Amino acid sequence: MKVAHVGIYAKDVDKLAQWYQDVLKMKVVRKLERVGRPPVYFLKTDEGSEIEILPATKEGCKRELQESGYSHVGIEVDNFDEFTLYLKSRDITVYGVRITSHGWKIGYIEDIEGNIIEIIKK
Repeated sequence: MKVAHVGIYAKDVDKLAQWYQDVLKMKVVRKLERVGRPPVYFLKTDEGSEIEILPATKEGCKRELQESGYSHVGIEVDNFDEFTLYLKSRDITVYGVRITSHGWKIGYIEDIEGNIIEIIKK
């Protein structure tokens, strides 16, 4: 068994899909369209992980990292410091940077709709 994808409901699927393409360099591998409805996007990293972006039908609420339920998507990078400098050059704030008890370096960002993304260097 493997995780096929992580789904994110969005207020604006087109803008959020474009953000994941522009910032995280993900590629659209499928775009499902139906007349009269916003599209559903499947985006993939170079390593094969997928995110599905679907149209939200109601307003969400701001989530915090330590609330029960899904809290974030983790992405592993080759060079943490280089990647965080890249994010800062795009005016994206990296916060909560620390070394874990396992020796991983982690930090967090938010996409344009406030979804939390954890940056990891193992």
